[in-house]
Amino acid sequence: MTLKSVNNDSTQLSDNNHIVAANIEKKSRMQICKMKEEFLLTPEELDERKIIYASCSNYKTLNDYRELRTKLLKVSNNNNFICMISSINPDAGTTSIAINLAASIALDRSKTAVIIDCNIHASELNNYFKVTPRLGLTNFLAQDTDDMEEIIYPSGIPRVRMIPVGIRTEHAAEYFSSEKMELFMARIKQRYPDRFIILDAPPIGLYAEGQILASLCDFAILVVRYGQSNTAQVQAGIDIISTDKLAGLIFNN
Repeated sequence: MTLKSVNNDSTQLSDNNHIVAANIEKKSRMQICKMKEEFLLTPEELDERKIIYASCSNYKTLNDYRELRTKLLKVSNNNNFICMISSINPDAGTTSIAINLAASIALDRSKTAVIIDCNIHASELNNYFKVTPRLGLTNFLAQDTDDMEEIIYPSGIPRVRMIPVGIRTEHAAEYFSSEKMELFMARIKQRYPDRFIILDAPPIGLYAEGQILASLCDFAILVVRYGQSNTAQVQAGIDIISTDKLAGLIFNN
């Protein structure tokens, strides 16, 4: 009799948990639907920046990023994640890959993505978008502002947001290794269960910031530019990231 009662309670508790989870998901989807898009890049502007979109003519590239998105979602069991995009050497195309991965995730209308510029040495993210940011990640970590909304900007891509690197680029390694950075990453990941975070990081073999960020992410993708790196350099980058976090290599030509 008691066992039966316990089983009924457990079943009811399980049902309640499913209802709560369903309500949270419904609320999240409603929030995404209400996301205000201050402006959107036109197809011509997206083509000029080589950013994918649902009806773009470069179907092969579109399909490649969809496949990459699918693989990451499979590894994460469809949970949101923090994915770092880094490289062996500078000018490997990490920013372009970060933007297109975010855009591919946001093709699903139930998901959003945010790109965080963590490359204080050679930031390129701002060049892709129309906005001129005033504050960014390092300003938040330096406590110039405590309002996260002040550092999140529209990208011009539906359901994709950007966080620029900010103007405080000195001693960034100390910012990134701080407890405030860990709390920031946890907060932005938990803010929406359907938001995916993409970090545009500096070359992992050249700067300490890349190594610090690797410890904070769930997955990492290592970009290898054709003709720029040898086997030993690639293996060194893999070793820094660790094989349990390495989602894969992208050979970019």
